[in-house]
Amino acid sequence: MKNMLLKEMEQDFYKDFIGWAYDPKTYQAVIALRDEKFVWKRIYVLDPMWLVNCSKKDIECLFFNMIMYYDADKYKHNNFRSW
Repeated sequence: MKNMLLKEMEQDFYKDFIGWAYDPKTYQAVIALRDEKFVWKRIYVLDPMWLVNCSKKDIECLFFNMIMYYDADKYKHNNFRSW
Protein backbone atom coordinates (compact mmCIF):
# COMPACT_ATOMS: atom_id res chain seq x y z
CA MET A 1 0.00 0.00 0.00
CA LYS A 2 1.57 3.27 -1.10
CA ASN A 3 -1.03 5.84 -0.09
CA MET A 4 -3.22 5.93 2.96
CA LEU A 5 -6.89 6.47 2.19
CA LEU A 6 -8.05 9.73 3.74
CA LYS A 7 -11.55 11.02 4.25
CA GLU A 8 -12.38 14.23 2.42
CA MET A 9 -12.61 17.01 4.99
CA GLU A 10 -14.60 20.19 4.81
CA GLN A 11 -12.32 23.12 3.98
CA ASP A 12 -12.09 26.56 5.58
CA PHE A 13 -14.38 25.80 8.50
CA TYR A 14 -12.28 28.02 10.80
CA LYS A 15 -14.68 30.94 10.19
CA ASP A 16 -17.57 28.98 11.72
CA PHE A 17 -15.54 27.15 14.40
CA ILE A 18 -17.06 26.97 17.89
CA GLY A 19 -14.89 24.31 19.52
CA TRP A 20 -13.98 20.67 19.43
CA ALA A 21 -14.25 17.84 21.94
CA TYR A 22 -13.48 14.17 22.40
CA ASP A 23 -16.48 11.82 22.37
CA PRO A 24 -15.58 8.74 24.47
CA LYS A 25 -18.61 6.79 23.20
CA THR A 26 -17.50 6.86 19.57
CA TYR A 27 -13.74 7.45 20.15
CA GLN A 28 -13.93 10.43 17.79
CA ALA A 29 -13.09 14.09 17.91
CA VAL A 30 -16.14 16.21 17.15
CA ILE A 31 -15.63 19.65 15.61
CA ALA A 32 -18.58 21.96 16.32
CA LEU A 33 -19.42 24.64 13.75
CA ARG A 34 -22.23 27.12 13.25
CA ASP A 35 -23.56 27.97 9.82
CA GLU A 36 -24.95 31.26 8.52
CA LYS A 37 -28.30 30.56 10.26
CA PHE A 38 -26.49 29.84 13.57
CA VAL A 39 -27.45 26.19 13.38
CA TRP A 40 -24.86 23.87 14.90
CA LYS A 41 -23.10 21.50 12.56
CA ARG A 42 -20.60 18.76 13.42
CA ILE A 43 -17.61 17.16 11.73
CA TYR A 44 -16.63 13.77 13.15
CA VAL A 45 -12.93 12.88 13.01
CA LEU A 46 -12.15 9.22 13.70
CA ASP A 47 -8.55 9.21 12.55
CA PRO A 48 -6.21 12.17 13.25
CA MET A 49 -4.64 11.63 9.81
CA TRP A 50 -7.86 12.99 8.29
CA LEU A 51 -6.82 16.43 9.55
CA VAL A 52 -4.01 16.61 6.98
CA ASN A 53 -6.76 17.29 4.43
CA CYS A 54 -7.76 20.49 6.22
CA SER A 55 -6.64 23.90 5.03
CA LYS A 56 -3.70 25.60 6.75
CA LYS A 57 -6.03 28.04 8.54
CA ASP A 58 -8.19 25.14 9.79
CA ILE A 59 -5.15 23.33 11.21
CA GLU A 60 -3.99 26.52 12.94
CA CYS A 61 -7.47 26.98 14.39
CA LEU A 62 -7.48 23.43 15.80
CA PHE A 63 -3.93 23.83 17.11
CA PHE A 64 -4.64 27.02 19.05
CA ASN A 65 -8.02 25.81 20.39
CA MET A 66 -7.33 22.83 22.61
CA ILE A 67 -9.62 19.83 22.35
CA MET A 68 -12.01 19.50 25.30
CA TYR A 69 -12.41 16.26 27.24
CA TYR A 70 -13.32 15.01 30.68
CA ASP A 71 -10.38 14.05 32.89
CA ALA A 72 -12.02 10.68 33.47
CA ASP A 73 -11.75 9.95 29.73
CA LYS A 74 -8.09 10.89 29.46
CA TYR A 75 -6.74 7.40 30.21
CA LYS A 76 -9.97 5.43 30.07
CA HIS A 77 -9.40 3.90 26.64
CA ASN A 78 -5.62 3.75 26.74
CA ASN A 79 -4.94 0.05 26.32
CA PHE A 80 -1.50 0.57 24.83
CA ARG A 81 1.66 -0.21 26.75
CA SER A 82 4.49 2.25 26.56
CA TRP A 83 7.64 0.61 25.20
